[in-house]
This record gives sequence, C-alpha cells and structure tokens, in this order.
Amino acid sequence: MAWLFSRSYPERKAVDVDGKTFDYVIVGGGTAACALASRLSEDPSNSVLLICKGKVKDNWLDRIPIVGNASDGKGPQIETFWSEPDERWTGCKTRTFNTQALGGATRINGLMLTRGAPGNYNQWAALGNDEWSWDKCEPYFKKIENAACHPSAPYRGHEGPLYLRQNPLNFPIDQYIQKAAGDMKLPVENDGNNPKAPAMGLFTTDIMIDKFGYRHSSLAAYLPKSTVDERGDRLTLCTGVVATKLQTNDGGTEVTGVYILDHLDKSSARQCFVNAKREVIVCCGTHFSPQLLMLSGIGPKEHLEKHNIPLVRDMPGVGADLQDHITFGIAFRTRLIDSYLRLFSPLIGIWHFILFLLFKTGLLATSGTRLCAWFHTSTIDETTMTVRHHGNRIDERHDNMDPLRPENVPDIELLFTNASYDYEKGKGYCAFQTTLVQPFSRGRIELASSDPLAHPKVFHHYITDPRDWAAARKAARFSMNFVERFRETEYPFNATWHLAPGVKAGTVEGGWRDVTDEQIDAYIRERLVNIYHATSTCRMGTVEENGVVGQNLKVHGFRNLRVADASVFPKVTSAHTVAPTYMVAERCADFIKRDWVDKA
Repeated sequence: MAWLFSRSYPERKAVDVDGKTFDYVIVGGGTAACALASRLSEDPSNSVLLICKGKVKDNWLDRIPIVGNASDGKGPQIETFWSEPDERWTGCKTRTFNTQALGGATRINGLMLTRGAPGNYNQWAALGNDEWSWDKCEPYFKKIENAACHPSAPYRGHEGPLYLRQNPLNFPIDQYIQKAAGDMKLPVENDGNNPKAPAMGLFTTDIMIDKFGYRHSSLAAYLPKSTVDERGDRLTLCTGVVATKLQTNDGGTEVTGVYILDHLDKSSARQCFVNAKREVIVCCGTHFSPQLLMLSGIGPKEHLEKHNIPLVRDMPGVGADLQDHITFGIAFRTRLIDSYLRLFSPLIGIWHFILFLLFKTGLLATSGTRLCAWFHTSTIDETTMTVRHHGNRIDERHDNMDPLRPENVPDIELLFTNASYDYEKGKGYCAFQTTLVQPFSRGRIELASSDPLAHPKVFHHYITDPRDWAAARKAARFSMNFVERFRETEYPFNATWHLAPGVKAGTVEGGWRDVTDEQIDAYIRERLVNIYHATSTCRMGTVEENGVVGQNLKVHGFRNLRVADASVFPKVTSAHTVAPTYMVAERCADFIKRDWVDKA
C-alpha cells in the first residue's frame, strides 16, 4: 500500500542537469515557484528547470488538512532557524520556518486564502507602483482560484487551479462569536474575498482544500504528478539542490546561469552549473531570495565587502525593509466540544481519523480557523472599545468601510482559534490571536557568511516603532472586550479568562477597562510571536527609493533576472500572504511571456 503514503515524482539531482541549458531557470520550490513553473511550461517550446532545496515529499498523511498544519514547527518537511537576539527584547530570538518540500509554505500553512481589501493594492500603487493597483491585480486573483464555495459570485474565479471551499465543520461556538462581533459593531460577512465587502468585519474564511478533502498546496494545484509527467523534458524538477550563486556577465547586466549543489546527497556533493538561455527567476522567499542575490554580488556594497564577495551591483535595498505579521493571544475557557483540543483524547482522535478516512469529514478535514476579523485601530471608540462606522481618521466625510481606500486597510486581524497555548488536557479553550498586520517596524536580512548552506541572519526588530505599541495596546483591549461581550451572549459555559494581560486566570476578574499599558506591554513581550508572513526584502520600488525590482519584477540593471515571491511586496498586506504571492507569480509568468513572444 505504498501508494497510500507517497507519490513518486521524476526528481533530478544536480549532476543530472550539470552543463545543460534551459530557457528558464526558476530558483526556489515554494508557492510562487510551483505556479511559475507550471505557467511557463505550458508552452511546448519552452524548457523550464525548477531548483528546489527540498525534495517533493508528497505523502498521504501530510495531505490531511489539519495534520499538515505545522504551526508547532515539527515535521519532516520543516527546517527551523532562529532570528538574531534582540537586546530591546531582553535578547530573545524568534523562530522561523523553512519548508523543505516542493510547494513551500502551502505544504504546512493554515490553509486560509485571503486576498485582502482592495485598498492593499491601491496602497502599493500609491507607493509608485501604478501597475499593481487593485484593478490590475484582481484578474490574477480570479485566475488563481476555483472558488467552489462561491459558485455564482461574479467577482470570484471558477476556472483556476486552486480549489477553495469553506470549513465543512462549524463549531457550536461560532454563532456566539458572530453575535458578539455584532455587539462590537463589526459587520459579519460570509466572503472576505468579495472586493465589495466592507474594509472591516468578521469574515468566514476560504480554505485551500480540494474537492476530495485534501490540502491543496501549490504542488497539488499547479504541479500535480500528472502534469509533471505529461510535460516530460520541458519541465525538470531538480530537488535536494541549493543554488549557490548566480553567474553574471562582465557588465553585470545579465545572468548567464546558476551554480548549484546537491546538499542532501553527499556522494554527489560537487558544484554544478546550469545555463539560462532566456531568464533566471529567483523564488526563494523573503529570507532566502536576498541571500542568493548577496551571495551573487548583488546587494549592499559594504556588507558584501565584509564577506569578501566580489561586487556585481551595489543595491542597498537587498535584505532591507523586512516586514512580518506578529501576534499574541487573548484566550478563554470554552466547552471541550468547541475546541480542537478534544483530539488529544485517544478515542476522539481515532474517531475523527476514521471520519476523515471514510467520509473526509470531522476535525481533521478542517483548517483550524474559520472566522477572522479585520479592523483599523483608528476607528475604535476608546470609551466603548467598539468600532465607529463612517468616522474616517483623515476626513470625517469619507466612509471608513470603503474597501478601495488605502487609508482603510486594516492594521489588526483577530484570528479566532479553537485552541490555545498552555492548556490542560480534557478542557476546552479558544483564543483571539491578536495580530498586527500593518506594522511600522522594519527588520533586515544579512549574510551570516559566504557559505550558501548557512542560514542568513534575520533581524526582526518587532514593535520598535512607538506606533506599533499604540496599535498593539488598543488591539489587546479590543480583544479583551470581545471576550467580555462574548460572555454576554447565551453561550452555555462560563468563559473564564485563560491568558490575557492583567487578569486572574480561571475567573472573570479583570478586563479591558482595568488593564494598564504596563500590563499589556509586559504580556506582549512575553507572548509575542511572528505568524510567518514575512515580506519585502527585495522590495518593488525605484532605484532612488532603494527598491530592488521594478514593476515588471526585473532586478534593477539586469536584462533577464527577476524575483517573484513575497519578498517583492512594496508593503506587507493586511491579508495572509499566500494569495498575493500566487498573484505575483501569475503576473510574473505573463510578464515573461509578453517579453519573449516576439523574440522566440
């Protein structure tokens, strides 16, 4: 029954492609890389090489939706590394994941697909990227998806490779959370990806689970084994391989090929080289795309000199402007039936495994989060800690629910999760993961050494901007008030505090009106984690603004080098980053096709 656990893809080693020439060389094997490889290899006349650090590692167990969710950082597909210690946070380090499997983050993420309010992309346009406004991006969001959960919605895609549904299981607690949201003055909406939905509200999320009930990763959606087999020699998957350096011409205007190393097979661990006839596209992700550019001599001059790397092009923006969503939980007790933690009971766990095996139902068939709220802290009435409608923070005449306006982009997300940290087995817990999604604080990526197998240095600098502290404090109070309003519904359980600042756990003592800024700050310092939505280290922008790529995603000064992943985002979106990453990949494929249609 080996078929039940794995599917064998045609994977190649570095030595298998050494010295060969490909029209397009894609460096990276994540979300964007799979989409890009699929689109470019649609043309029978193209030859495409995809270079992935990890192996395919496609197996049945990891395709079970909740099982594949590796938020704990454990599993054969995951490599964990840590940020540099931040003395402003008492020297603490933050954990970061690197997915060691083809398909990248979509193999292990929380499965939610959120485009974000259109204002996110109009915000990109306002930063000087007029080709990336909502009107220009929307067709590509539709191209990505097969939104089976919204079959008649004209603003959704229905012919794309990525199958979308909504969680097949509703917890009884959901209706009470939705009622409390109404009391908080948050609109309750079914489709947060509707471009006409209000900028703020509580939304039922779409999730990437296919019609057979399995996780629909970038690998499954864009590069299923049948597609890879059918395309034969025009699509080559080179896995277990690290790109060590991009080879450039003497003028530093063109990339001629890529040096690669098989880092998993010690018997063939020698440096190889592949030639790029047309283009090289770097899709290594926010942490590793700038690393490869710097290893290739493209980056900040002084930093490259420090590591004795010959300079090809001085680009201070490479590795700069690191942004990420950061979160802390406000947790409370619930009935066990409303919590995923009941899966820790052996009998219940076995029962839900059987439900999934036979019917693709039960807790294992879900994503872990069904409801999410977004809002902007400037709209919060501090006397009631609820949302004020129509009170735009710039001009009272403008509607703060207008999703098209950049100034209405939410800066806070509340993910309602049916679980919590520090739990006791046999008890139920839920939490509002209170998340800063438009942080002002910026970090950076640096080389640790000139060794391409070494992880880069990651400097996050979370909440080092006072505006982030102000937003976090207000968001904490808003979340606490949400819990207090939830208690006032008819939910049949005493929802005592579990984790929150300034409260007594196991009681209802303490609340948003009583908690001090100092208590909130201390709680955040103890509980803050990132949410693995890092962006912008190869930011789209002009040379004068230290941008790394132009609007066509070409690295400034290069004829045939592009970057296509979340690292090019001009600014982190308020949405989770997988949908805009897919969109970037789809647009990149079209840019490339247009550039070469007359040159073939």
